[in-house]
Amino acid sequence: MNRRTLRSSRKPSLQSQAYLIRSFFESDLKQRFYLEKFHAKGGQGGVYKVKYVSSSVKASNQRLLVLKIADPQRGSDVEGLRREAIILKGLRYCRHIVTIFTSPNDPLKPARESYGWAWAFLEHIENDTLTTFMVRAKEKGLKVLPNRLLWSIFFCMIRAYIAMAWPVKNYKDLETAKAIDPSGLAHNDIHGDNLLFGSYMRGREHGLSPILKLLDFGLADLSEEDSHARQHPTGEQSNILDIGIMMASVIGLQTDRKYSGEEMEVDLSELGRADDVLSPAAGILEDFDNGTPDPYPLVDKDLRLVLAACLAVDYRDRPTLEELERWAGAKILNTDPNQYAHINRGREQETDERIHAIVQACIFDA
Repeated sequence: MNRRTLRSSRKPSLQSQAYLIRSFFESDLKQRFYLEKFHAKGGQGGVYKVKYVSSSVKASNQRLLVLKIADPQRGSDVEGLRREAIILKGLRYCRHIVTIFTSPNDPLKPARESYGWAWAFLEHIENDTLTTFMVRAKEKGLKVLPNRLLWSIFFCMIRAYIAMAWPVKNYKDLETAKAIDPSGLAHNDIHGDNLLFGSYMRGREHGLSPILKLLDFGLADLSEEDSHARQHPTGEQSNILDIGIMMASVIGLQTDRKYSGEEMEVDLSELGRADDVLSPAAGILEDFDNGTPDPYPLVDKDLRLVLAACLAVDYRDRPTLEELERWAGAKILNTDPNQYAHINRGREQETDERIHAIVQACIFDA
C-alpha cells in the first residue's frame, strides 16, 4: 500500500480513515486486529470499535477494544492524545480508570510517520455514560436517586481520583490514599460523558451499582508548583472541586449544564472545618440567611455537606482525598435502608431491590 496517496489539501473523510485503519490491520501478519465499526467522535478525534484476537498454542481469545485516533489532517488534538496515552500507561492498573491496551508489533506504528497520527487502544466498557444514565432515570420519572446509590457513584469518583494521585502497581492493589506526596495530576475535564459504567464486581463497593470508570485524559496536566509556596490549588484540590460539581449535578439529575449555585456560608463544623465556610452550595442546601427552602429534602444531608466542602471557594477549606475516602467509605460499609427511615418513604426507596431495579432499567436494559 502506498501510504501517502491519500494526502491532499482537503480534510480526509472518516471513510478514508477507516480504509487506512483496515489496511494497516490487514498488514499484520498475525491478523490480530479487526475493525468492527465507527464508534463515536471523541474529544481528540475518531473513535472506533475493534476486535482483538490473540492466539496461542493452547487457546484463541477475543476481546473488544476502543481505538481512539487523532489525525492532524482532520484537526484532531494529536499532542493531547499522545499525552493521554502516556498518562494512561502510568494508570493502567487502576480499576476505576479506563485501561490502555498495548501490543507488541502494533500494526498502526507506520501511521505516525506517514500521517502524523496519534492513537490509543483502550478497554471497551460495556455500558453507557453517567449522563445517559441520568437522562434515562429522568425518563423513568425519578426526581432524585436513592441515597445509597448516590454514595456508590460518589465513592467510584473518589477512587478514580485517588488512583490518579497514587497510581497502583498491579491489578490486585486497592486504590487508597497513601501517606506520601500525591502526583498532582489534574483531570480538568470531568463531566457525565467522561464517566462510564462497567459491570458489577464482588464486594460491598460495587454490589449495589456497577463500577464507574473515568476516561478522557486529553486535558490532564500535572501541578508542578512547590507545595510549600503554593498560591493555587493542587491537582488534587482541583479534582475535588470537580467531584463536587459533578455530584451536585447528579443529585439534581442535571444533564444540560454543570451545577452552579449561589454562594452561602455553610456550617461544616461536623467535618472539622469552620462554621462559616463560603461555598456555592445554595443549589443543594437550605439557605437560612436568604430564607430559601431545602431543595433536596430526600437527599442525605451528610452527602450534601461533604459536597459543599468540595465546592468551597477557598481551596484550603476543601477536604483531602483521604477524608473523602474515609467519609464515603463509612457510608458504603455501614449504611442500610433503615438509616433513611426518617425520610418520607426512605426505607422502601433505599432497598437493594429498588436500587438494582433502577440500575437494571437505566443501565443494563437500555
